[in-house]
Amino acid sequence: MNLTRLTYCPANYESSIVEIAGGLGAINNLESFGLKIGDKIFFKSKENGHGKVIVKHNDIEVKLGRELASKILLECTEELIITLNQVKVGDLVEVTKMGAKGDIRFRLLDMGLVKGVKVKVIRVAPLGDPIEILINGFNLSLRIAEAKGIFVKIVELDKSDRHNIKRWSIFKGRG
Repeated sequence: MNLTRLTYCPANYESSIVEIAGGLGAINNLESFGLKIGDKIFFKSKENGHGKVIVKHNDIEVKLGRELASKILLECTEELIITLNQVKVGDLVEVTKMGAKGDIRFRLLDMGLVKGVKVKVIRVAPLGDPIEILINGFNLSLRIAEAKGIFVKIVELDKSDRHNIKRWSIFKGRG
């Protein structure tokens, strides 16, 4: 059985909740919306592409925040292809297509970002741009515009609660 995050699903996708990759607070929040493991949900859309996630359960529309929605793991029957900018920190993905254009494309290909290579998202800057990935044993920072042109499939989801999430810091190494 393949698992995927709710936030990775395309619009008009129906599946069952298999797991909730979060603590007791996330589970309680979802139960307050009437969602629990085993429920069938219908993923309608994302507000403005990146905003709240809209799902339908028992003929009731529920709007979930992006962070909470990313903790819902669904059973996936088909292989979902998403762009690298959509991948959550800690998830391991495999590059399926390089859609970047021009000089950037050749630079990324020279650094090893080719079809079939596995990539792990290490961290995302506070405002979302750039993102840092681990590829072939080295860290690479990409702009969001570059990441939008790289198509990937999910290899492994990070199910940890991640209280020790890596963040960008200007004070690193001081005091």
